[in-house]
Amino acid sequence: MVVGEFTQEANLVIIGAGPGGYSAAFRAAELGLNPVIVDSRKDLGGICLHAGCIPSKTLLHIAETINIGKRAEAFGVSYGEPRIDLDKVRAWVSQTTDRLASGLANRAKNLGVEIVTGRATFDDGRSLSIHGGSVPRFRFRRAILAVGARAIEHAAAPFDNRLIIDPWQALRLERVPARLLVIGAGAPAVELASIYAALGSRVTLAFEQAQCLPAADTDLVRPLQRQLAERLKAVMPGATVAEMRVVAEEVKATFISGDKSESQAFDAVIVALGQRGNTGDLGLENTKVKIDAEGFVEIDEQMHTTEPRIMAVGDVTGRPWTADRALAQGRVAAEVAAGWNSAFDARAVPRVAFTDPQIAWCGLTEAQANSQGVAHKVAKIPWGASGRAVGMNRADGLTKLIYDPDTKMVLGVGIVGAGAAEMIGEGALAVEMGVELDDLAGTIHPHPSMCELLGDAAR
Repeated sequence: MVVGEFTQEANLVIIGAGPGGYSAAFRAAELGLNPVIVDSRKDLGGICLHAGCIPSKTLLHIAETINIGKRAEAFGVSYGEPRIDLDKVRAWVSQTTDRLASGLANRAKNLGVEIVTGRATFDDGRSLSIHGGSVPRFRFRRAILAVGARAIEHAAAPFDNRLIIDPWQALRLERVPARLLVIGAGAPAVELASIYAALGSRVTLAFEQAQCLPAADTDLVRPLQRQLAERLKAVMPGATVAEMRVVAEEVKATFISGDKSESQAFDAVIVALGQRGNTGDLGLENTKVKIDAEGFVEIDEQMHTTEPRIMAVGDVTGRPWTADRALAQGRVAAEVAAGWNSAFDARAVPRVAFTDPQIAWCGLTEAQANSQGVAHKVAKIPWGASGRAVGMNRADGLTKLIYDPDTKMVLGVGIVGAGAAEMIGEGALAVEMGVELDDLAGTIHPHPSMCELLGDAAR
């Protein structure tokens, strides 16, 4: 390694160490490209591992454990009220992320991936300056942007990192406020509302849309909405938070719904209204990279930007903001950098809300088929038909298939219920491979199980 004032030559520099970045680096190393990762954090994993996906899913499992204890009363088993040790909960989350970060570090070492800690900015379309790093400058053959996205602030009040916070700060679990407002309709908002309600907060969930998880079909969301109505203090669809004022140690929020207006006080507010691309302060104005109005980088199916030597993957390229998409894009980008004719052309990117019940879908939704004028039919099986679901007291689920009425090809799959996240993989495979109903119907599934309802729906 050349240090000091010299420029280091690099075959491939990856800016960002989240799922898109490290998957690109690992695949590139396998292909002999000798990649370098540059990130301001010393550990690999990015927001997903350290402040997003992994902490949230770990906390959601804890919330599910609490809810399972309450559900057990229907079986004649009573555990009493749970005693929650917040310090131990935080320690478990930290232990989980540390263990996974260690695994990523070991793999990077074994593959010979160079990791440089520092903040990267583009000098032009061929070189990078590294601020605060051991290498001051790189001249690269290829670069991959994997810098992710950041939370959008509410127009009524900016984040103050104390009473008005973003989803990632909320997952640090610094405290459990007695009165909590969560603003947003997407999976992060609903998941955080579920976590804090299980831990003891009186949660109000407010969103402007007609339903939470607006990208999912209404029949899939309905069972979740029933559970949220029971577990949260209030669910406010169609509500606009018009004003938020911090007064002493509480937030005064004003809601407008139709022609009605009301104000309430909260001990904390989580704003989960979506994301903007992390494209500021990167020096991209010194390149030909195009950025849209929301700060996301424009790419083609091979992850190329409009700057020939610069590629981009993951959340910085826009919706859907999912780690599985970022991982897949990272591998494609590495292969393209190695000269392969790879492309990201996935028919099915699974979408999952790890709530209770879980909601998962992939491919074409029924709402999309209707709005796009796509000829389709729908097959649904309620989980009351499953011996496994009924025996578990989880008959609140539903499995549905959207298919072409002529070819019988599966166009989309939606599942709501316990373990839906673990079952949607088969649905994604079905959509990706263009299987027909007979293929699903003829596949032998374990009995009794909830996954066998995919075959039942196909039949």
